[in-house]
Amino acid sequence: MGLNKEIWIPEIIEKFYPSNALLSYCKNLDAWVDNNALNLQEAGVDPKVYMDNTVWPIPVVTRTDVPHQLPLHRFDTENTVYRDAIEVEESSEKRQSVIEGHKKALLKQFTAQAAYNWAPQKDTPTTPVTIASGTATNKRGYKMLTFEDILEMELRFNELEVPEDERILALNHVHASDLMLQDLKAYKNIWNENRLFSFRVVRCSLTPGYLNTTHEKKAGGAAATTDDVPASLAYHEDSVGRCQGDFDMYSALKDPQHRGDIIGFNMRGMALPITGKYIGALLSAK
Repeated sequence: MGLNKEIWIPEIIEKFYPSNALLSYCKNLDAWVDNNALNLQEAGVDPKVYMDNTVWPIPVVTRTDVPHQLPLHRFDTENTVYRDAIEVEESSEKRQSVIEGHKKALLKQFTAQAAYNWAPQKDTPTTPVTIASGTATNKRGYKMLTFEDILEMELRFNELEVPEDERILALNHVHASDLMLQDLKAYKNIWNENRLFSFRVVRCSLTPGYLNTTHEKKAGGAAATTDDVPASLAYHEDSVGRCQGDFDMYSALKDPQHRGDIIGFNMRGMALPITGKYIGALLSAK
């Protein structure tokens, strides 16, 4: 007798993205997923515009879109051994406890991928990166992020004419602490109203690190160095996206080596910037 995937998998999928979390605020690209691949098209050249045209008929051109297929990444949880997985399956409370552990692990890794991919590589005219300007230094040795720094990011977004609705600020916990120390009352209002200036605010401890000397994003998976500084992200929801493919469950009952039942989960997914612009970062500085 095996475990019933029709019980386990729907429960791990249900409410996978918590409200007011990073992955809840982006474009959902699930409609473009087929066979665990994201199928997109690069739009062809826009048509010319003729002013005070005197030549008839106006030329007709065919727009040629370029298809792109991106295989979704695979996320596998570490297997967990249970002494009686059948008993766990039959108890909704026990089963939910097991599922929550695997769900949190998958969500954490997927969130880290999204935060890394949505963060700009460096400061450019369309991907602003601002540096903390506070004169005070926090206990971690960084210059403190100030409300004025966030206003500077808002100004950069305004200059780019980023739509004011659906702007998101993903505050790293270090920066959240900086703002709390600067003005506790204002900080409380941020979370009561879920807004700071024109940004909807979420907290995220998984934002990527940047380099203090170059102000550029670290390579993914690079070892920690003394040059690392934390960052918060700012972006417009329609400029970033995420999608999911299949979820699956793997199990082995009565494993002879572990003297128990082994369970693990797998999901396919991807998070990526869509337009290549309207994404920004606020860095600490040493």
